[in-house]
Amino acid sequence: MRINNKIIKKNLTMGIGILMLLGVVIVSILAPWVSPYDPDKVDILHRIESSSATHFLGTDLLGRDIFSRIIFGGRYSLFVGFISIGTSMILGVFFGIIAGYYSGKISKLIMWITDILLSFPLIIFGAMVGMIFGPGIRNTILAIAIAFLPRFVRISRAAVLSVKEEVFIAAAKSIGMSDFRIFRIHLLPNISSSIIVMAVIWLSDAITMEVALSFIGLGVQPPTPSWGTLLNDNMRFFLMQPMGVIWPCIVIAWTVQALNLIGDRFRDILDPKMR
Repeated sequence: MRINNKIIKKNLTMGIGILMLLGVVIVSILAPWVSPYDPDKVDILHRIESSSATHFLGTDLLGRDIFSRIIFGGRYSLFVGFISIGTSMILGVFFGIIAGYYSGKISKLIMWITDILLSFPLIIFGAMVGMIFGPGIRNTILAIAIAFLPRFVRISRAAVLSVKEEVFIAAAKSIGMSDFRIFRIHLLPNISSSIIVMAVIWLSDAITMEVALSFIGLGVQPPTPSWGTLLNDNMRFFLMQPMGVIWPCIVIAWTVQALNLIGDRFRDILDPKMR
């Protein structure tokens, strides 16, 4: 009975996380229909207004509706997070399989570069890449993808090293199966669970990094609304209109917590050692 209660509690936690994330994703996708105002509409006559029936969360320095900008900001922040992690995962798995399956100079070179990149703190490395390529949505995606790439390489290589010595790999080699076919049929299905778990967990970090880069001016650029640019725009008059900072932070925390709840439960489900 105690075990059943534990399982029910974990499944309930994951369900709550999925509902929390779906709420943010659906509202962001339906932003043009849910948002009461154009997020870029400037209304100087109604700037820095507090919450009212007309503007639910008030307006910013240019009179733009904060509630509308938060909704539209989710589209860009989530888009950057999902695309950057997806890109990093695909490239990281490719290089991780190469480094783990083969031995020699190529494997050593891949891991040597990976170790160098991992020596930098995540946000600092992302900022460095952002400064090299410049601001903008595409460059922000590129910066975040490169920042997470060595982490996917490391975890993919470790998973491959634990699988490639299995009997079914030796049997596949003995019948002349090509390396590409071994990768597709045997390696990828056996290493995908740990990679998916970490991708979900790191997705929250990618969204947080986008917010940080946009906040310091290296990410999404104004007037495009993202959660990072909202904080950058509204922090300057926080004492006059605190809702412009408080509510984006609440939405960011909500999204990150939802992803963490889902990722923790995925780890229990897909990793037999964690059950």
